[in-house]
Amino acid sequence: MSAVRCQDCTWYKEAPYAAPLTGCWHPENMRTSQKEAFLKQQEQPGDHEKINLRGDCARYEARPRRGSLWRRILSRLAG
Repeated sequence: MSAVRCQDCTWYKEAPYAAPLTGCWHPENMRTSQKEAFLKQQEQPGDHEKINLRGDCARYEARPRRGSLWRRILSRLAG
């Protein structure tokens, strides 16, 4: 298996746009997680650098490929 990059994983989110903190947001890798929706701001993601230190993260899931630019434009116009 080739080495994987955290930035290509579905569970990786970067601050400040996709998440409040940068890290791995997989439920099993999170430092603290909350059950109640109003406590979501207190969640802390796992340290993606430590989890994927050797490039062999067991919970890696590739991000879905984006459609072509034309397809995205046409879907916006049709929808």
